[in-house]
Amino acid sequence: MARARFNIFTPTYWSLVLLVVSFHSLQPAASAAPADILHPTFSADIASLVYSNCAVCHREGEAAPFSLLSYRDVQKHARQIVELTSRKVMPPWKPDAASPHFIGERRLSDGQIEMLKRWVDQGCAEGNPAAEPQPPKFTAGWQLGEPDMTVSMADMYTLAAEGRDVYRCFVIPVHIPAGKYLKAVEYRPQLRKIVHHAVLTTMSERDAQKRLDAEPAGTGPGFSSGLAAPGDRLPGPLGIWVPGKDVLPLPRGYAFRWPGSQVLVLQLHLHPDGKVEQERSTVGLYFTDEKPRGAVQVVLLFNKEVNIAPGEKEFTLRASQTLKYDADVVGLFPHMHLLGRTVTLTATLPDGATAPVLSISDWDFNWQGYYQPAAPLHLPAGTRLDCVWTFDNSPQNPANPSNPPKRVRFGEQTTNEMGAMIMDVIATSK
Repeated sequence: MARARFNIFTPTYWSLVLLVVSFHSLQPAASAAPADILHPTFSADIASLVYSNCAVCHREGEAAPFSLLSYRDVQKHARQIVELTSRKVMPPWKPDAASPHFIGERRLSDGQIEMLKRWVDQGCAEGNPAAEPQPPKFTAGWQLGEPDMTVSMADMYTLAAEGRDVYRCFVIPVHIPAGKYLKAVEYRPQLRKIVHHAVLTTMSERDAQKRLDAEPAGTGPGFSSGLAAPGDRLPGPLGIWVPGKDVLPLPRGYAFRWPGSQVLVLQLHLHPDGKVEQERSTVGLYFTDEKPRGAVQVVLLFNKEVNIAPGEKEFTLRASQTLKYDADVVGLFPHMHLLGRTVTLTATLPDGATAPVLSISDWDFNWQGYYQPAAPLHLPAGTRLDCVWTFDNSPQNPANPSNPPKRVRFGEQTTNEMGAMIMDVIATSK
């Protein structure tokens, strides 16, 4: 079959996306390092790679454990950088090169990785400091400016120093002014290093109170949950936060009408870091007066027929769905647990041509992402979407939580498994 190109450039979303994405988060595909750079220096060759691909997380106040905003920073961690980039562990960008480009893409080519190694092997030469590019400037405070409203967790949550990861939901009352619609959301953890990801949903005040009342005494504020966040996720990029993700509004002409008698439920996936920590997150809300002309919709591909025998190296799940309308893709959120190894989403267009939508050949539960196309990605009505997930339940899988391996079935605990692909879209025809 012929491979198709996404060739319909719709302005509804993308003109706004390209305006708000900062220079450090919209990276072109990595190019090979020039062959004639036999003696690279930090100032001339290395600084730009590190600043473009690492600094968004490796800076004060972000999730990474150390900063990489100067020659001394990079020199101190040079051997570690070479080891992790050679193993393709860092930058932690999971989509394969065959996927379309996504906002926030951080990827090093083999040539660039070899140049880093050459630089370290030759002694980490600094070069001319005057020729070094300026470290990137990051917006202080709120990324989209001062929010129209800020809300916070009512109480501090204390996370134990050790033990299992925690999935905890915090109920936050929200009162949207009359005539206002939610355009953008910015989630801000107090301590980013313990927040793996956040999901923002709405839930009826009554149902949320029932969950709170049922919580055992002494467990702290909020209520416990599984991996699936309760309630209805806020649409598109508003409902999911992962470290390094850019803050983007809903597409132009689209906003969220807050349901009556609904509260905000903030689900946090928290992981212990070896000492007792406290978290009290804040959420900034941005409004518009413009009535939404439509809604961001969810296309869900899901398979829970999980029955993975101990030792099975390539258990496969599949799911398919055919679009009934033309759609612009807003974002993609794949999900598996610890045994997940690969996930691919392929579009077969009405004319029979195929095109990759997302491909991850080295799944890592610790680096899940919400992937927003960096260029228009349009799918016509009649497109068939096929998603394939694979899992490795062998002893050779370093992420396997059981030794020896145990039979694994569907469930929400990290020791269970599932195959899910959330695709947020705008319907451009009905």
